[in-house]
Amino acid sequence: MLSRNTRDDLLQLLTTLAMSPLYVVPIVLFTLGAALTPLLLLGLPLVPLAMKLASWIARLDRERLYILRDFTIDTPVVTTGKGWKDRLERLFGQRAWRELGFTAVMSLWGLGAGGLVMMVLAAGLLLALLPFVGPLMPDGSSLLGLDVATLPGAAVGGVVGLALLTAGLWLGGPLARTESALVTRMLGANRVDHLVRRMLDLEDSRSRMVDAAELERQRIERDLHDGAQQRLLSVAMSLGRAKSRFARDPEKAQALVMAAHEEAKAAMQELRDVTRGLHPAILTEQGIEPALTTIAARCPIPVDLSVQLSQRPSPRAEAVAYYVVSELLTNIAKHAAADRAAVTVLRDENLLRLTVTDDGIGGADPARGSGLSGLRDRVRAVDGHLTLSSPVGGPTVVDVTLPWRA
Repeated sequence: MLSRNTRDDLLQLLTTLAMSPLYVVPIVLFTLGAALTPLLLLGLPLVPLAMKLASWIARLDRERLYILRDFTIDTPVVTTGKGWKDRLERLFGQRAWRELGFTAVMSLWGLGAGGLVMMVLAAGLLLALLPFVGPLMPDGSSLLGLDVATLPGAAVGGVVGLALLTAGLWLGGPLARTESALVTRMLGANRVDHLVRRMLDLEDSRSRMVDAAELERQRIERDLHDGAQQRLLSVAMSLGRAKSRFARDPEKAQALVMAAHEEAKAAMQELRDVTRGLHPAILTEQGIEPALTTIAARCPIPVDLSVQLSQRPSPRAEAVAYYVVSELLTNIAKHAAADRAAVTVLRDENLLRLTVTDDGIGGADPARGSGLSGLRDRVRAVDGHLTLSSPVGGPTVVDVTLPWRA
């Protein structure tokens, strides 16, 4: 029996061979268009048609590798505008020329690599069957100089056939890997594409973070005005009334002072709630572990905290880690219906890794406005990554990696 990898290799090369005629079509159209265009522009429509067809074939090839090998190619950046310049860029830009060149290379590769493997396998299969069909052939029948009508000649042919089958099956692996590397090289994103995509992601994240910062500022302003400010005003009024009653009604004055004291404590608690997630002094002075211990202790549900750090990361990494854990624990307390949560912080080579889990109901989705989208933007702003696993029914696992020296 063939292994799964061997079958996938052969199927990949077979489909490449089958698509070889399709690879040739854009090259033929482009060549005809380029040759006929000087003659009264007769071939002008063929050139964009060839470029469009090459782009479609390149997309088909990406899908083919994904279906056959679960192999994903990071595609180059494409302009999405609808202006004529954007349309021309998509039709005749660098990516379009790479895709046209890809069809030319693959037309030769498909016939060469795919054809070679299939011919070797076909010859091997034919020779391997000689011990069974050779004795049935007429006397004097020969193949490749072998008298296949006799048993010794058929046996030698069978051995050669088995060797060719083995060689063909083995050859499929290196050729399929070479083809995958070739497709990735010609159709995948290059360094410039990665830099452009990074720039676009940063611009998008920056825009969302500015909006999030404005919403946070409005929240703080609203909470201060409606909560702590009103309580502090009540404290001032109560103390003013108590001051005027000390001489003539000490008991009433004492009651007013006690009420003002309770209002002051409530105002302090509201101020703590308002400043939730902001940079605390304990983080700067003592580091990430004492700061996380504080927010874990304030969480309404039990939190198992494990911090395994022999030294402190950069201040920016600490600040982002603190904010992420604070927001995730708040989300768990509000939305997860969890009994317990766990936070693990450790160093993974040059990365600061955070893992936050809970045993709640799961189903967390950044698209539903749970705050995860904003967290992902904050993490990506320092070249970090946030991954979420939250099947319905739980558990929810959020894994965050940040550069140690962010």
